[in-house]
Amino acid sequence: MHRIRHNTASFLSALLLAISLSMQQASAQDNHFDRYGFMRIDGVPRLILGFYELPEQDAKLKELAESGFNLVRVPQEPAALDRVHQHGLRAWICLGSAVQVGDGDIEGSRRLAGLVDKFKEHPALAVWELPDEALWNIWWGRFPWIFGGQQTELRKQIEAARANTPDATIARWYSVLNRASDYDERGLWKQAEELYDTLWTQLKTENPHPAWKMSQCPAESAALIEAAARGCDLVRRLDPRHPLWQNHAPRNSLGSLQKYNRMIDTAGCDIYPAPPNYAVGHSDLTDTQLTAVGAYTDRMRDAAPGKSVWMVLQGFGWRDLSEDGKKDSDPAKGRRPRLAETRFMAYDAIVHGAHAILYWGTAYIEKDSPLWRDLMTVARELRALEPAIVGDRAAVEPASLADETHGSVDGEGPRLMLRKADADWVLIAVNEYAQGISFSVSNLPKEIEGKTLYRLYSDETQVVNDGGFHDGIRGLGVHVYATNRRFEAK
Repeated sequence: MHRIRHNTASFLSALLLAISLSMQQASAQDNHFDRYGFMRIDGVPRLILGFYELPEQDAKLKELAESGFNLVRVPQEPAALDRVHQHGLRAWICLGSAVQVGDGDIEGSRRLAGLVDKFKEHPALAVWELPDEALWNIWWGRFPWIFGGQQTELRKQIEAARANTPDATIARWYSVLNRASDYDERGLWKQAEELYDTLWTQLKTENPHPAWKMSQCPAESAALIEAAARGCDLVRRLDPRHPLWQNHAPRNSLGSLQKYNRMIDTAGCDIYPAPPNYAVGHSDLTDTQLTAVGAYTDRMRDAAPGKSVWMVLQGFGWRDLSEDGKKDSDPAKGRRPRLAETRFMAYDAIVHGAHAILYWGTAYIEKDSPLWRDLMTVARELRALEPAIVGDRAAVEPASLADETHGSVDGEGPRLMLRKADADWVLIAVNEYAQGISFSVSNLPKEIEGKTLYRLYSDETQVVNDGGFHDGIRGLGVHVYATNRRFEAK
C-alpha cells in the first residue's frame, strides 16, 4: 500500500513539473486561431483542408499535398507522423477514450499523459481530436435494441412460453409489449422501460442488455462531458501548443453540444447528404438536400459560439459502405457525389462560415475514381482561393436579389461571401435553390466600382456599375468572381 502511494506521488510530482515546463514554453506561442477563426500554422492563418484517410501509397499522399490538402488523420504511430511530415503535411491524432478521465483516476491520467508526451513534440502534429461523434454514440449504441431488437427478442420469449401459458396471459403480454413500443415511439423512455422490465421478469428470462436504457442517456452524456473535460484540461496543460477539436454527428441538442464544446477549441460535424433523397437519412433536419451542409454549418456555429468550425464532408457513396448497399436494386440511391455536388457542398460550408473542410470515406473508393479526382479538383480550387477566404471582410456585406421566376423563390438570391486579399477582391455566390435563377448583386464596395470581375473557370466577366451587377446561376451552382485570375487553380 505504501509503495502504491509512493508511485502515485511520484507520478503527480512529475506531472506537475511537466505542466509547469509546458506552460513556460506556451508563453511565447501565438493563439491557435486568427480573429476570424482560421487556424494558424507556423503563425499564418490557413484554410484547413483535411483527409481522414492516410493513403498507403506515397504517390497518393504526395497527390494530396500537391492538390492543396494540408491535414491528414494518422494513427497513434510515430512512423505515420514521419510519413506525413516528409510530404509537408500536418497531422491530427485521435486521443480516443483515453481523453475521458474519471474523477480521481490516476491511472487514466497517467495513460493520457503518456500518449500526449509521446507525440506532442513531433513537427507534423497540428491537432488533437476527441472521440468521433462522442455525444451521439451514447444514444446511437442503443437504437437497434430499443427500436426493434428488444421487441423481437421479447416476442420470441412469449412465443416460446405459449405452449405452457394460458391464452389470456399471452394476450396480456403482447398488450404490454405493444404499449411499451408505443411509449418508445413517443419518446416516453422511462414508461417503456418499466414495462419491458416487467415483461422480462414475468417471462422469467434475463434481459441480455439491462443497461441499455434511453432514459439514462442524458445522465451518461453529462458524465461523458465531465470526464472529457478533465482529460482536455490535462492535455491542454501538458501541451498548450496544439488545439483540441471534436467532430460531432449531425444530431444532438444545441444545449448538449454547447456544454460539450466549452472544453474544446474547434467543433464541427459530419454531414453526407448526396445524393439528396430520404433513403440516405443522414440528416434529421427538415432539410435533407445538399443544402443541409450549410444548415449544419450554421448549427455548429451556434453550438460553438466564437469558435472555429470544421465541417466533415462526403468522400464516398452510401453504397460503398456495405456489400448489401452495392446490391441495391436502385443504385442511384447510394451513388457517389458528382463533381457539381462535391463542389457545391464545399462552397456551401464555406459561405456559411466553415473554417475547415475535411473528407471522410475515401478509404472506400478507388484512388483513380472520378470522385477521388473530383476531391482533388475542389481542393485545388479552394487552395487557390485561400488568400481571399482567410482575407479581410468588407465593411458592408453585399446583397443579392433574385428576379421573379416560376418557382418558390421569394426574392432571395444566391448566398454571398465577399473577401479581400491584398488589393484584390473575391465574391463567392452559392445558389441554394435547386433551380436556376437570375439575380442582381448590390452594396459592393466603392473600391470595386467600374472594375472588371472575372467569373473564374469561365470566359465571362462582369463590370461593377452602381455598386453591383446582374447575372444568372444554375440550380445548386457556385460562381466565384474575382478582380484577378490569380485565384484560379493552375
